[in-house]
Amino acid sequence: ITCPGVLLKDKEELYLSVSVLGQYKKTQCVPAAFPLFFQEKLVFEKTFADIVDPGDLVELLEFDTAVLELIQLVPPVGKILATYEENTRDFLFPDPKLTRGHHGLDREILMKRSSSFTGIAPKLRFSTSSLITESLLSSGRSHIQ
Repeated sequence: ITCPGVLLKDKEELYLSVSVLGQYKKTQCVPAAFPLFFQEKLVFEKTFADIVDPGDLVELLEFDTAVLELIQLVPPVGKILATYEENTRDFLFPDPKLTRGHHGLDREILMKRSSSFTGIAPKLRFSTSSLITESLLSSGRSHIQ
């Protein structure tokens, strides 16, 4: 995460929280100085037992929201410095013209800064990859994972 020219007033560490498909994960904490480097893979796995048609999966992903939050460990509960929200379909499968880098994996987005964050909006560079597999239930019905 880059944010040129911004110095954080509080010196407590920061982490990135990510909520996708009803699951929540967070990165390890890093020192409070930009640029922030989170060299981690967050893996989200979900089984959709009632989905048979890929079109139904697309619709479900459009109604789900991916939420990313940059959080600083300021007592008592932490302070949200910036957020990013997008429907999960577009988050996982971005429009090719909006991606940059090798094979469309590297992306850059501007986060929305909170009212307590002074300075420009932080820019997040990240990549996503998705794997959708079909498997059979014991009853013989197929579903998409």
